[in-house]
Amino acid sequence: MSHTREPRAGSHAASSRTSEGGYTFIEALLHLAILSVFFILFAGFFRYSAGLFHHVGDPTSVEWELFRYEVTEYMKNVDRVEILERGSKLHIFSGETVTEIGYYPESSLIRKRVNSKGHEPMLTGVRSVLFTVSDNVLSIRAAFDDGTERGTMHHLLPAEE
Repeated sequence: MSHTREPRAGSHAASSRTSEGGYTFIEALLHLAILSVFFILFAGFFRYSAGLFHHVGDPTSVEWELFRYEVTEYMKNVDRVEILERGSKLHIFSGETVTEIGYYPESSLIRKRVNSKGHEPMLTGVRSVLFTVSDNVLSIRAAFDDGTERGTMHHLLPAEE
């Protein structure tokens, strides 16, 4: 006959015997739901970032947006605008400054000159461009060497007197 001793009250053996709950089905469902939410968010992030990379990763899109931003800056405080050479060249008069934005087909680019000085490229890979002005709105249509066409419109903001 073997005799076993009962564990003392408060010892580790006594407490583990009374609190054995284990891993429940409810806990498993909760973990599965949390994992599912993370998976959905993870997949959504990659789907969003792939579309963003496609748009931002295109070098002509980035260059076009920079060109648009720079043209917008020149449309502030304008005294007058002249379109030259059948729409391929633009002169912007602002005080004593004359900014020329023109298309140069031999180089496939649009470049900027200020007061007939400098040759700063603004947009490269351009096959053709058309500048038009109507009702204080400058419209620019550009066709690129890769076949894409882009356009933009800018309001002419007159110089304050």
